[in-house]
Amino acid sequence: MSSRSLAEALHDIVDAESVNLPIYPAIARRVKAREGSVESPDDLKALIEMDPALVCTLFRAANAAFFKGLKQTSSLEEAISRLGLERSLQVVEQACRNGEGCLGGELIPRYAPPLWQHAVGCALGSWWLANRCGYQSLAQQAYLAGLLHDIGKLFLIASLEKIVSCDNFGGPLSDQIIHEILQTMHIEQGLHLLRSWQLPEIFHQTIDNHHTHDLDSQDITVALVKLANRGCHKVGLGLEQDRTLVLPTTAEAQFLGISEVALAEYEIMLEDRFFGNEHTMLQTGLAHGSPATWSNE
Repeated sequence: MSSRSLAEALHDIVDAESVNLPIYPAIARRVKAREGSVESPDDLKALIEMDPALVCTLFRAANAAFFKGLKQTSSLEEAISRLGLERSLQVVEQACRNGEGCLGGELIPRYAPPLWQHAVGCALGSWWLANRCGYQSLAQQAYLAGLLHDIGKLFLIASLEKIVSCDNFGGPLSDQIIHEILQTMHIEQGLHLLRSWQLPEIFHQTIDNHHTHDLDSQDITVALVKLANRGCHKVGLGLEQDRTLVLPTTAEAQFLGISEVALAEYEIMLEDRFFGNEHTMLQTGLAHGSPATWSNE
């Protein structure tokens, strides 16, 4: 086994750009099926906005060193406009091809599905809460921040898959160790990834603060994502579940001034979207439409 620490090995993977973030298979198939037939930025946005890796990759391309000195793009519309539709589609299609190689191991098929589910749940939740709390102008930003807040966990699983496959690693990792790694390292590694890829600062703030308890200097978007994240944990979207959470008593709910009735409706919305049908949102791909088509009712 290498004498280097796990954190050092993970930093090396980011710096060497030697790991690809996995793409949710249903979305990758949808992108492949639409190859050559994406006719507008809205078409492309609808294809990718439920996958954190595709969104992350598009922002990376739109904020690359070539565009240094320009304002960072912080919306999918801005990213697609800067790159152009053709180049944006090429970036997305290449990311899907690169992501195909991630699915052959053991860790990603086991851990990525609940991480994808949680990411989409938190994105939808952040968007829903923004609209319900009267912050409609922040809804799209909150959606993307929610989608990317745990990108560090997706990166960690992809990186661990690469590390444990090395002949000199010394054997598989237990589920207990993997869960501990995800919990203790996802913020640090997520921030390192986003800084290396030059992603917008608002996403850094959300990653850095979504587990903090201090609300003194917190902005609205971070508060929305934190509350959405707690709601996802309560209903069991992802790797964790905590039915003891009482959302109206959280600092985020009080900071945002949202009512107990609205928060009960928020929980019901999540359960209906993800557990209320025979197939979950991720199993059906984009069948539920883009955030712009979702209702608060």
